[in-house]
Amino acid sequence: MPGPLSDAQFAGLAGGHGDAGTVDVLRGGQQGRRRLLTVAAARAYGGDPLVRDGLELLTRAERADPLAVAEVLAHPPLTGWARAAIAGPADAGYLAAVAAAAATRAGLAFELTLPCPDGTLLLPTLGGAVGLTPGPTVVSAGHGTVRVVAGDGSARWLPVRRITPASGVEVSIEDQDPWRQRYHHPPTPRLAAADAADLARLTGQAWRWLRGHLPAHADGLTGLLRSLVPLRPPPSGHAVSATSRDALGAIALSVPADPKTLALLLVHELQHTKLGALLDLVPLHHPGGPARYRAPWRLDPRPVGALLQGAYAHLGVAEVWRCRRAEGVHAAFEFAYWREQTARAVRQLAAATELTDAGRTFTAGMAHTLRGWREPVDTRVEAAVRDVADGGAVRWGLTNLRPHPDEVDRAVRAWRRGEPRPGSGPPPTVAPGPAAPALAAGTGPEAAVRGRLLAGDTDPSTMDSFDRAYAAGDAEGALHGYQRRLRDDPGDTDAWVGLALAARLTGNAAATRALVTRPDLVREAHRALPDADPLALAAWCLDTAPQPGPAAVNRDGGPGTARG
Repeated sequence: MPGPLSDAQFAGLAGGHGDAGTVDVLRGGQQGRRRLLTVAAARAYGGDPLVRDGLELLTRAERADPLAVAEVLAHPPLTGWARAAIAGPADAGYLAAVAAAAATRAGLAFELTLPCPDGTLLLPTLGGAVGLTPGPTVVSAGHGTVRVVAGDGSARWLPVRRITPASGVEVSIEDQDPWRQRYHHPPTPRLAAADAADLARLTGQAWRWLRGHLPAHADGLTGLLRSLVPLRPPPSGHAVSATSRDALGAIALSVPADPKTLALLLVHELQHTKLGALLDLVPLHHPGGPARYRAPWRLDPRPVGALLQGAYAHLGVAEVWRCRRAEGVHAAFEFAYWREQTARAVRQLAAATELTDAGRTFTAGMAHTLRGWREPVDTRVEAAVRDVADGGAVRWGLTNLRPHPDEVDRAVRAWRRGEPRPGSGPPPTVAPGPAAPALAAGTGPEAAVRGRLLAGDTDPSTMDSFDRAYAAGDAEGALHGYQRRLRDDPGDTDAWVGLALAARLTGNAAATRALVTRPDLVREAHRALPDADPLALAAWCLDTAPQPGPAAVNRDGGPGTARG
């Protein structure tokens, strides 16, 4: 049995869902962890009087009403604060504010003086006072009513706003807590009333869609989601979302335009939440490890933990699009695309040496689910997915794989002598660059293919003529164009991608496979052999070319920091 879960519960979670009992175990694990971290953080302050008073008040509240304290200790940002406090003193007043909130909920009478250096005082899960006179502020309560002494009387109380997306379900909008800033996008200040109402309406609609189409995910959200953290939308205007291991139970997101997009974001982040909670109970991989894996949705290499997170999250994304695939060609493409990319990630995980036995079992569960989603799609969609997925693999290899100089030298000498490709040699290394966001190729043949399939998805005027020719089905013409471009610029990434895709349609599957798996070797050999036909060179390089594997690592490269 994997930790506190039964074999059946673990298998259900690995398959992408997890029943109510499984969710209860995950939630209980988080509650216990947060409680332990809070106590450890209080001890880290030593004899600090404010922390001591706060801990004593929290203990009184626990004796009076354990459920009230549990409600406050379930506040997601508390984990991040506690971890920061354990690492070094960080905002001692936060623990006292947590205690004040718990004591208020428990109906205790108390008086506590809290620091308020900027005129704002938060009581987690209850709300915040703004416009206070900066300095020590007295908080008192009795019979469930809290009173904050405001100094000059100009303060306002801003209660936590709550959403009820379904009967018996309550989710807070967390737009005040100072420890909510755990994400790659900045949070918004407190939402205007109209924006909060918008988020509440969309959440209710998204919840109803999930209840009708993916009830297991609706159940997961019911059990694990505590709060929504509004994020500022990025300059692109695209909806974004995030979770943090330091705030499990919170989902951060920019408010999308429609409920189905919100449902997609919620499922994506629910998957991260479940996996994060599981990892706190059951180790699925050994800690550390270099960034050497290709996550098909990113351009930078990822460590095994990030690849696992991304694969599990995109298993949920593929499932949402699977429910929507009959809506039209766009939805069909999204389903087939995420099914394929997630499967590619899972195949890498299946071969990862860093996984524990439980991790291998978990990966096998994801693979089993994906095998059950082999519904056929339109042949045009299937071809476009293959092109976009393979094009991304070529781009990743050209960006991150570095062939060993000996391998390149032996290949060049053998080509010049007219000999077969040399046998096994040193594998390539993975040289991680800076963290990069999700792949979104706006140029190259993949963009042209996608734009042609999804009319209006790209601006044809921004596409190269050879990319447009490839997308229109003129593979021979495009191939000659890409070869010409590589003669002018051997480092032209779009041309290498185009060469790989066009080669397949013109019957040279070997060249395509070489460019998808080892574009780094083909490119470096071509730099040394500028007169060689890059297509013929690619096909020749395929024979016995060492593939990236466990040894193909730049040991100086540490794990990446970005999620997924």
